[in-house]
Amino acid sequence: MTSAIAMALLLGLPSCGFTPVYGENSASSEVLRNVVLEDPDNQIEYDYLKAVEQRIPPSQNTQYKVRYNVALSYQGLDVVGVSRVQVVGTVTSEFVDQTTQKVELVSSVEGFTSYTADGGFRDVQRRDAERRLMQILADKFITRLIAQSSELGAIPE
Repeated sequence: MTSAIAMALLLGLPSCGFTPVYGENSASSEVLRNVVLEDPDNQIEYDYLKAVEQRIPPSQNTQYKVRYNVALSYQGLDVVGVSRVQVVGTVTSEFVDQTTQKVELVSSVEGFTSYTADGGFRDVQRRDAERRLMQILADKFITRLIAQSSELGAIPE
């Protein structure tokens, strides 16, 4: 009985106007194809750019250029006698229409991760935590972009 109800609901989705977020004709896929991030200024921004480009490959002739700023802070934690450092990151993005040079949308995402500050590989552990954080922030950026895609308006053909 339950599977029959689920099947009926699934068959009814196309008639209700449901479009998958990543579907070829969705508004978000159109926006994702028309966004390019500016070149990075440092290693952290480079890691962030590469994490975003793993999810949305760079394209030519885009409508929007994204200016972004990555800010990191480090907070010491003492958990049961183990020294840990929490890395907190914020990415603030401005979506600039490349035709009008007008900022169309400002967005911000935050995330955190941590690493153990003990041992002889502190720099390696810190860099690994920073790379993981850039992956987290890239995922949140894409999710936020999809959620706000309608705010960027129609993309001209």
